[in-house]
Amino acid sequence: MRTSRSLVVVAATASIALLAGCAAEQPSLAPDRKVHSYLEVDKRTFASDDALELLVDETQPGCSGAVGVRGEIVWAGARGIADLSTGTEVTTATRFDMASVAKQFTATAILMLQREGKLALSDTIGTYIEGLPAWGSKVTLDQLMHHTSRVRDYWVALDDDGLGFSDPVSHEYTLDAIRRMTRLSDTIGYEYSNSNYVLLAEVVQRVSGEPFPQFLDERIFTPLGLDMVLSPGLIAPDVALSYDDNLNYQPPGWAAYGAIGIYTTPSELARWGDQYRAGDIIQDDFAVGASDEGTGEFYAAGMDIEVDGDLNHNGRFGGYVTTFTVSADRETTIAVMCNGHLSNRFGLADALWEIWGTPADSATDAPSDETDGADDSEGVEEG
Repeated sequence: MRTSRSLVVVAATASIALLAGCAAEQPSLAPDRKVHSYLEVDKRTFASDDALELLVDETQPGCSGAVGVRGEIVWAGARGIADLSTGTEVTTATRFDMASVAKQFTATAILMLQREGKLALSDTIGTYIEGLPAWGSKVTLDQLMHHTSRVRDYWVALDDDGLGFSDPVSHEYTLDAIRRMTRLSDTIGYEYSNSNYVLLAEVVQRVSGEPFPQFLDERIFTPLGLDMVLSPGLIAPDVALSYDDNLNYQPPGWAAYGAIGIYTTPSELARWGDQYRAGDIIQDDFAVGASDEGTGEFYAAGMDIEVDGDLNHNGRFGGYVTTFTVSADRETTIAVMCNGHLSNRFGLADALWEIWGTPADSATDAPSDETDGADDSEGVEEG
């Protein structure tokens, strides 16, 4: 879900109007494109650059954003610092952990195996994973995917073990921690839990017979030409470092698959978003069985279906924060990734939606001040 719009957006969208009167007419794009002319792309590009400069401090942990229209990147920009100790700047090629946005890839893998007849969402998790408590014979893959399983979040168990975010914790240790949680939550209906997706990733490994990172690479990333890798805790020259509220470096230690740990750029995420419009890996079954979150939104296969029909998922893991949204008509995707917990991901994303998510003839309208109720208080990881 997206947050309330910043007044800074007014400045960004107003720049479109200023540019409109001084630019020469340009050739039209192909008739099947939603972006109507090169002129409009230029105006929106300038406005996006202005929004980035206004909303992201160049001296702090940074943000990178991208806009895709029908699978083509029409704008990408970055600002801020990737490594405060060296002053290395964030660029559009800088990679981030997408955090909980990774859940849609885990859900997609499960649906691919169901289409192939290798599992069914009605199967219980105990069918595939041994050693679970009594709930293993009752909780289904469908309930895990849609966060209605009532299996408690594994970070509670890790906290009980005295393991903080930066302590090394393997996928196997996390799985054992989930096995030790014998009591289900008392809630009824939707309850977000990262444990659900760790269990689903383990199912993919058991059913496919190959490591989960390899499955994603061979079945999703490589076929689509996406520069993505599942490698929790990845450290590389082009990977932004994670910073907490006090600008302290937070090396990520938790390495469980399924809920987090995919590294990429916003441009690659925006390209992936076109799967929801015209993909063959994402199909209509992604919305089957979506659970009512009690807010008017529904949780589908690792994606929220919002009241207005947009698809959205947010993510936070340590200092890595991401927001990813596909428009209701599935034409436009916007992704913003940052490496500081206090980074203004929602402000930048809202500004980009004001610029790119509106028809060309209304792009200069002043944004409203309404709030859509997004909350960024869900602990270590978020949905």
